[in-house]
Amino acid sequence: MIHIGVMIAIIILASAVHKYVERRCRGAVPGDAEQRLTARMDELERRLTDVQDVMIAIDEKLNRTSVFS
Repeated sequence: MIHIGVMIAIIILASAVHKYVERRCRGAVPGDAEQRLTARMDELERRLTDVQDVMIAIDEKLNRTSVFS
């Protein structure tokens, strides 16, 4: 009787481990929401780079005008 209980417990444990591993592996493939978020982050990074380029250009222009003053 104890052997049957142990076998059932092992089957339940193996099933739980299988489900856990399956969920962990599924997370490695990007979902739709993760792809949208990645696209938005890429767009924000491009915009930030553009703003940074403009700020550098303004800073250089101000430095050149202050030298001539």
